[in-house]
Order: sequence, then C-alpha cells, then structure tokens
Amino acid sequence: MKKIENAKNKYDNIKIPQELKKMTNMLVKQNKPKNKIKYFYTAAASFILVIIIGLNVSQTFATSFSKIPIIGEIVSIVSIYGKKIDNDKIVNTEVPKISSDDENAKDTTDKLNQEIQNIVDSYTKEAEQHIAEYKEAFIATGGTEEEFEQKDIVVDVSYDVKSESKEHLSLVLNANENWVNAYNVSYFYNINLNTGENITLKDILGNDYINIANESIKNQIEERMAKDENAIFFGYGEDNGIEGFTTITDETNFYINENGNPVIVFAKYEIAPGSMGQIEFEIEK
Repeated sequence: MKKIENAKNKYDNIKIPQELKKMTNMLVKQNKPKNKIKYFYTAAASFILVIIIGLNVSQTFATSFSKIPIIGEIVSIVSIYGKKIDNDKIVNTEVPKISSDDENAKDTTDKLNQEIQNIVDSYTKEAEQHIAEYKEAFIATGGTEEEFEQKDIVVDVSYDVKSESKEHLSLVLNANENWVNAYNVSYFYNINLNTGENITLKDILGNDYINIANESIKNQIEERMAKDENAIFFGYGEDNGIEGFTTITDETNFYINENGNPVIVFAKYEIAPGSMGQIEFEIEK
C-alpha cells in the first residue's frame, strides 16, 4: 500500500513538460478536436503513472516513447525509451528515431536510424553478457545473490543532439555501464542531410585541417595547464614515459557545435589520466 501511496505522491507532483505544452498548442492551432487534446494529456499522465508503478512492482518493464519538438525545418526526432529491470541490472535506453519529409534526406535518416539501432542492440547485448560473466565470477568467489543485487548495476544508452540545420545533423550516442569504465563509449554522427555523406574535418577546416587542428589543440593544452595546476596531459610537464597528444587522424572523433565549429573529443585515458575525464577542444574555423 505504501508503494502505491508513494507512486500517487510522485504522480501528483508531476510537472507537465514544456514539450508537451508546445505539442498541445500546436494541436489546437491545427483545429484538432478537444477530446483528442484531452486524451493526449490524460494518456501522457497515465503513462507516467504506469512507469512509476511499474518500477515499483515489476522486475521487468517494457518499452515506451516520447516526442521532442521538431529541431529544424527538415528533420525531427522522436526519442524511443526502453527500460528493462531484473534482479541483476537496470538497462535504460533512449534511442533517437530521425525522420524527414524531404525525400533527399529520407534515405539518409533511414540508414542512420538502422545503424544507431544496430549499435544500441549490440551494445546492450554485450553489456548484459558482461554483467552475467561478472556475476558468475562474483558468485564463484564467495559472493551471494543478495550482495550482487546491492551493486545496483545500471546500463544507460542515450543521445545528445549537438547541432542541426537544413544541411546537417550532428549528434552523439552515449553508452555506459556504471560498474566499469572500460565499457563507456560514444559514437559520433555528423551527417550532410543533402548528400547522406559523413561530414569530415577536412570539409569544415579545409585541406590543411590536420595542421590547423593540431596547432589549436596543443595551444589549448598549454593554456589549460597554465591556468589550472590540476590539469594533466600525457607528454607535458613531468616526464611519465607516456606519449601525449601528437596529431589528429581521420579517425579522430568530433561533433559540430552551434557555432559551426568542430569540437574534437578524446576519450578518458586517451591523452590524459582518467581523472581528467573526456576532453574536448573546439577548433575555430
């Protein structure tokens, strides 16, 4: 009974998100019948309550979805949410489904959707296998089922739209497991919506993109170390025998920010100690 009361309290305090208000206003302008608008609110609120109760009384909870506003004149994104809960783990997924009314962009978005879904499916499958192997070793070395459950293992897959326009879409798909850093990865997508091709650093910075990026990154490393005594980069300062940053390559990860500049991203341990986390450098055009 207490679980239901807690769920009710959470439900009573739910704030209607701005996205929902915007969507409703749009429906009003399009002369949708009032009963449909009422149904939209009721369904959304009921859906949230189902999630709250489901998380409290069920070990396994299925898939849901949520719309977010149109991000451009051509492209829109729907977030597909999934949640799987059992005694060993929680798997959360927020997967973008990209759509377009423009025929030139449709093939591109369809291919991108399939690629992203394949990555999500593969990652979550591997994550569950890693957890199963970890549990087996944990039990074999004297651990108990109850102790393993207390580890609260969570697998998260989400995405972040970095920038968009009529011509391009830049987003990052993030996947991580809270129990081991080795399986935390990011996938970068910079797509030309007109051609369907990946946007490269050369496309943005020109033929001399390698030298431009290298010089900028090295200057920014020195500036950060001069401003922050806790900033540490391999190959700089004390010689620890680890080679530091030397050059970017065509495989170097980046996204495009709102200014249209590429932001080069290095994973933990790639050019600095793990304590520095993921490191980014904006390269001005």
